Amino acid sequence: MKTALKNTLTAARRHWLRFQMASLEIQIDGMAEAIEAVDDPLLRLRIGTARAVARRELARLRAEYNATLPPGKRAVWGWA
Repeated sequence: MKTALKNTLTAARRHWLRFQMASLEIQIDGMAEAIEAVDDPLLRLRIGTARAVARRELARLRAEYNATLPPGKRAVWGWA
């Protein structure tokens, strides 16, 4: 019973982390599109800074997701 509960909680945590990663990937992609449409250099700088922060957060979430996997198994992603 204890193992089943732990496995269920780990699966739920992985699902939540995958949702957060997908949301951040969509946000980063949207920022890339927004940078192309903006002419103001200050606004481009702000979007670029926010994009860098989002990429750092995405890397943190990916590491946290990898930590929930069993030993010897690792997920590999492309560049964000």
